[in-house]
Amino acid sequence: MKRTIKFGLSMLLFLLLFACGPQVEKQPDLGSLFPASIGEWQQIQLITGTKALEKINRLHGKNITVEAGAIGSYQTAGKRPAMVWISRSKTPALTQDQAEVMADKMVSNPRSPFHDPETLNINKIKIYKFLGMGQVHYIFCRERLAYWISSPPTDGEKLLLYFL
Repeated sequence: MKRTIKFGLSMLLFLLLFACGPQVEKQPDLGSLFPASIGEWQQIQLITGTKALEKINRLHGKNITVEAGAIGSYQTAGKRPAMVWISRSKTPALTQDQAEVMADKMVSNPRSPFHDPETLNINKIKIYKFLGMGQVHYIFCRERLAYWISSPPTDGEKLLLYFL
């Protein structure tokens, strides 16, 4: 009888400790950040998981330290597609560092196709803006998420404001 009571109390203690212990924060699937449409822009492709990480690393020409990634492509009649790249790093500081290094390389590399850099501040979020390859490009961070939006110049601000 005493063994049964001890076992029961041990199990109760274990369950209480488990329930009250630190909870691992469940991160949202990055694909859930991409709506089916943004105004007249319709999602035409969504890449997530390992395939997205491979494309993100290929874009950078090396493996970068991110936990997850997703890439969404949007199209509207008569315009070139827009692309939105989102990656999640382990910490907000790492995310910010990666965005700053990327923005710096886009400006400092003499062979870079990007030009006319600007730094914007919208809702206390620092945004790096570039022109290049017939598009406008925005890079910014929110907590652990880094965003890169590329779109036709006339529609870039609309897409930027949606993801901000």
